[in-house]
Parts: sequence; structure tokens; C-alpha cells
Amino acid sequence: MLVFITISIAIIVTGYVMSLTYRYREKLTCMAAMMIAMTVAMMSSILIGAVLGTLANGSLLLPTVTAVSTGMIAGYFTGKPVSLMAAIDGMMAGIMGGMMGAMLGVMVLYQLPEYMIAFVNLIFLVVMFFLVKLIREEAGVSENNGKAEVKEGNGNVLASKWYIIPVAFILLFFLAKLTDNGVLAPLNVFGSSAASTKESVVQTDSYARQNNGYQEVDIVVGQNRYTPGEIVVKASVPVKVNFKKAYDGGCLSSLVIQDFGIRQAVKKGITTVEFTPDKPGKYPFTCGMGMFGGYIKVET
Repeated sequence: MLVFITISIAIIVTGYVMSLTYRYREKLTCMAAMMIAMTVAMMSSILIGAVLGTLANGSLLLPTVTAVSTGMIAGYFTGKPVSLMAAIDGMMAGIMGGMMGAMLGVMVLYQLPEYMIAFVNLIFLVVMFFLVKLIREEAGVSENNGKAEVKEGNGNVLASKWYIIPVAFILLFFLAKLTDNGVLAPLNVFGSSAASTKESVVQTDSYARQNNGYQEVDIVVGQNRYTPGEIVVKASVPVKVNFKKAYDGGCLSSLVIQDFGIRQAVKKGITTVEFTPDKPGKYPFTCGMGMFGGYIKVET
């Protein structure tokens, strides 16, 4: 629901700003149109990229392509009614925004992404609100008693209401809190991330085995994933997790399990971390940058 509302907001608000630009195209200077096109493209592509990045299971390909394409289209059709230069500026901003948004989404996948999406929505709404005011100002439109009237020419449009922004953010925030397990369910883009990297996946058991008073489980560290992505252990019993890595370097060369106070370098070979989970729950582990990770599910 949160994702659906976010994408709907992006489409509706972006479409509205584009329609305003088209309506007032003869009153806007080239410089103003460039700024408007760049802002529309940047903000819409960041928002779409951030949402898709949280759903892409660690893959950057589809979120980046989709967000960049969306931003370029929005930038082009926002700027083109005024000048080709504005359209080109908008397209370039869409490329930058799409890349940044997709990376942001992937990086916060295991760090309460629903709250980040709500926050990005807030930024999007605030910026677009002021962008609408800029368009009207440049076009010579004044606001009177809740109505926006054109100083020159005829016709009027309803003025933007400032209170829409905090109300929308509050609703999005509560939707984030209602998201199952506090995280968004990632999608398996192209079937699996291994399919896009041609990385062979070693099957391992998600459930810990008993070994000399410890629960022990193995996790294979790939180039861009952990296998399995979720392990299951019992509460109040010491745990040993063996991270098996067959190569040097790479993004997954460091490990963070914040809930258990673990920050560990992961070198070629086997790196073992130990902890004792006190209570049931679902605890994330990630690489040092937070771009890839998985979960430790603790049961009673």
C-alpha cells in the first residue's frame, strides 16, 4: 500500500506540474523552464528510484533503468513546451536523480526503508509545492482567497494548499508503521540476483544445527548476496554463524549486525561471529555500506 501510494503521488503531482508548465509556456522564460524541468525530473526520479530500490532484492539494474527513464521522460515533456534547452536540462537531471534514488533504495533496504520512503515523499511534496508557486510567480499569477488568478489573460486554477504536505506525510508515516515486520518485502528481480551476475549459488540450510552447546549455521558470501538470505535460530541459546567467502575484497568484505553490536571484517575463508539472542524477532545483518544483507530470525 505504501509503495502504491508513493508511486501514485509521484505520477499525479509530476503530471500536475507538467500541465502547469504547458499552460503557462508562453509566460515562462527559458531559464525558469530549465529550473522547472530539472526539478521535476530530479525529484520524480529520486522518489521512483528509492521505492524500486527497496523492492529489488539488492539489484540496481531494474530500479536504475526505470527511475532514469522516468526522470528523462518527465524532464523532456516538462521543458519541451518552452524550449529544447529546458528539455535537455530536464533529461540530464533525470539521469542523475534516477541513479541516486536507486542507490538510496538499495542502501536502506535493511535499515527501515519504509521510513525513508515516507521521508523522501515529504521532500518531494515540499519541493514540488514551492515549484508550483515558482511557476505561478514566473507566469504572473496571484493567489486571492484560495483562488489563483492570472494577472494577464483569462482563466483561473485552484491554489495549492500548504496543509496537504504535513497531512500526507503523517498518513505515509502511519502506513510505514503498519508495514508488516517493519520492512518492505523485497522483490526477486529477474528471478534472483544470481541470474543477473551469473554467480553460482551454494545451497545451505537456513536452520541452525546443534553443536557442543551452540547453534551453528553457515552463510555463503557471494559477490552481491548472502546465501541463505535468512537463517533461523532459537532464543537464549549461543549462536555461531560461519560466513564463508571464496574471494578477496568486494563490497561484502565487512559485516554489520547492529542489534548484537557486531562489526566484523570478512576475509577470504571462514569468518565466524558469535552472539546470544535474548528474545524472538527478526534482526538484519548487512555489508558495511548497508547495500546487501539478510535476516536472522529468532524463534522461541
